[in-house]
Formats: sequence, structure tokens, C-alpha cells
Amino acid sequence: MKTAISGLVKSVLLGLAFLLIVGASHSIARADEVTITGSTTGSISGVPQLTFTGNDFAGTTALGVGSLSGANSLGTLFLSTGPLQSVAGTLTLNVTFSAPTGIAGGQGTTYTATILGSISPNVNVGGVNIHFAQPTQVFTFSNSFGAGTFSLTVPDLFVQSGQSATLTAGFIGQQGAPAIPEPMTLVLLGTGLTGIAAKLRQRKRREKKALTE
Repeated sequence: MKTAISGLVKSVLLGLAFLLIVGASHSIARADEVTITGSTTGSISGVPQLTFTGNDFAGTTALGVGSLSGANSLGTLFLSTGPLQSVAGTLTLNVTFSAPTGIAGGQGTTYTATILGSISPNVNVGGVNIHFAQPTQVFTFSNSFGAGTFSLTVPDLFVQSGQSATLTAGFIGQQGAPAIPEPMTLVLLGTGLTGIAAKLRQRKRREKKALTE
């Protein structure tokens, strides 16, 4: 009797192990969108005619791609018409992220990225060009929602004399959530447990019948 029970226990354990292996092999990893929020500040040197106004922003990737523009742009630059002179200088753009939290290298829940741009005159159309030498910044993070990465790219910009221009950005990325079982895995698990329970009932009935004979 003990041998039979031991064999049954082993069969049950082997069945559960098989179901767990099947479930793990049929699990799917989720790739969720990345939502970033924050604000910008900036300083300009060598070009007194050019001013920068920072902005609060928020954006979410859709299909892995997001945009910071319009009301959620990185800020606005304005170039006055005087004094009339050739201009050359630099723009220091500071982007502070409040989300996602846990960005590598950050202090607490925020992280500030510094992006430098060079300013040069555009004599053909009257204005200045702003060129970013390293326009793409890559960030990694890990928080309660999962780990992920995203990259922020700031394109070059032209500001015409007497006009304002919006500094936009694009970003791509995704974060991973814990793997979840597929529906078929759950069906297999339920079927397997039901079969094991039925087998235990059959064994108990046979043992009870043997005792009464």
C-alpha cells in the first residue's frame, strides 16, 4: 500500500512539474509603452539676441515612438532683430525627468540630461542655426512597473530674426512587464489538475472496494 501511494505521489509531482514547464514555455513577455514627464531650462551664451523659455512636457510612446511637440515641446526660442551683428554662441539645454522613475545615474526620482547646441548665423535667410552635436541621449530605468529604456533625440533648429521657434524632440523605447501565461497554458494547467484529482478519486474507490470484499 505504501508503495502504491508513493508511486501516486511521484506521478502527481511529475505531472505538476510538466505543467509548470509547459506554462513557462508558453508564457509571453509584455512590452509596455514608456511615459515620460519633466521640464526644461536653458541658458544661452554669446548671442544676446536669442532667448530661451523652458516648458513642462509629457509624452507616451505609441508603437514604440513618441513625440514632444506643441504644448509638450521642450521650450521656445526667440530671436530679436537687433542689434544687427553676426552671432555665434552656445545653447545649454537641461532636461529634467520626473518620470519614469529610477533612471540610471539619477538622484532619487529625477534625472537631468544636459544637451549642448552650437549657434551660428544663417546669412541666406536671416536668422540662426542651432546644431546639437550629440542630439540623442539614451536612458535606462527600473521601477515597480518593470525595467526599460528610451532614447530622446533633439533635432537641429532654425530661428528666423524677429520670430520664435519651438524646440521639439522625438523618443523611442519600451519597458517590460512580468511575463503572463497565455490562455492555452491556463487551460492545460486546469485540465492537468482535474485529471490528477480524478485519478486520486478512482484510487480511493478501488481501495475502499478492496477492503469491503
